[in-house]
Amino acid sequence: MKKTTINTILLCIIAIMSISICFLIFCIVTRPRYVIVNEPETAVITEVVNIMETQPAETASLVSEAEPPKEHTDTKHGKTSTRVNIRDAASADAKVLDTVEEGTTFDIIEIQDNGWTKILYDGSEAYISSNFVIITNE
Repeated sequence: MKKTTINTILLCIIAIMSISICFLIFCIVTRPRYVIVNEPETAVITEVVNIMETQPAETASLVSEAEPPKEHTDTKHGKTSTRVNIRDAASADAKVLDTVEEGTTFDIIEIQDNGWTKILYDGSEAYISSNFVIITNE
């Protein structure tokens, strides 16, 4: 082959690569930066009141001993914000009962101050990290 033919081929390859790079830069610049969600997210943020803050210490201890345990009839509802483990105790070292997918719904028994939420799972009490709980109105 002649030098001019090789030079022409190389120039064509460089031109094609330059056009490809410009196209990729254009795609990166014009890509969507946010995901459009058609379904609105409904969540309720509730404040948990500590009984020790609202009553004197003597009254609080008497009230906690006198009240029977609450039934599961007035529970809140929640769902998971991501794939998460359901555990048998409120600890990261506790036994994993199951792993559930994002959006799994459940009944909330109690939101604890230690970062765990007690839930009703398969008819018994279980725990999930409060970081992955979305409280819903459903």
